[in-house]
Amino acid sequence: MEAITSYRVSWLGLLLMGLALLSFYFVLRLARRLLSGASASGRALVAVQKALRALLLVYEPVAAMTWCAFFVFINPPLHALLLGLLAMGLFPHLRNYLSGRLVRLGHPISAGRKLRSNGIQGVAARVGNLGLYLQADDGLHYLSYSQLLSDGYTLLSGEEVSAVYQLSVCKEEEPQSARFATQLMDLLATTPYLDWNHKPEWLPAGTDSSSLQLRVVLKKKSHLHDLVLLLKEWGFSCTIID
Repeated sequence: MEAITSYRVSWLGLLLMGLALLSFYFVLRLARRLLSGASASGRALVAVQKALRALLLVYEPVAAMTWCAFFVFINPPLHALLLGLLAMGLFPHLRNYLSGRLVRLGHPISAGRKLRSNGIQGVAARVGNLGLYLQADDGLHYLSYSQLLSDGYTLLSGEEVSAVYQLSVCKEEEPQSARFATQLMDLLATTPYLDWNHKPEWLPAGTDSSSLQLRVVLKKKSHLHDLVLLLKEWGFSCTIID
């Protein structure tokens, strides 16, 4: 025990350790991106893709804890106190982060997966490190991972939705917001690209009555380009936000 408490790390050693951990992290991210673009026809390739996904989920917190351990060994009494106070202040975020590792390791939750939790059912629009955004019929819900673990959740079977996008749409010739919104929704009802199991949701973009922010669920990712072109043919200016 005395040998451990007397062990010291230099600031240069901490920097080199951080660079090494970060470099290996980007190598893993690059390898996963390259393999995700390959055709997953063989069992070996699928297994490697799953292993890389799990390794990345585990590596992030392990690398962070390793770096924090080296940080403490620079000045154990002071730095341990600083990290303890920081952990207390960030406890809700740390709990959500670690809960997210458990949730995503147990189930491959990704954008486009359908799930139900605490009476809310929809499509995962975005999956982050602390929680996910669930696009339901009544709007967008934010669910933290600790909330998912406490309330429970069910992954729903069926076709996976490929993409959820947020668009900024405007038309200079139609400054009236109510008429503009009605006209846009009527036109969208004729398109074959939207998944109408999840109705489009729109909000005025600030104080600009000629612009709308529209969140849509598409059947396929490739339909995004087609939808933007179609909106331009109808005389709308469209910008992809997310």
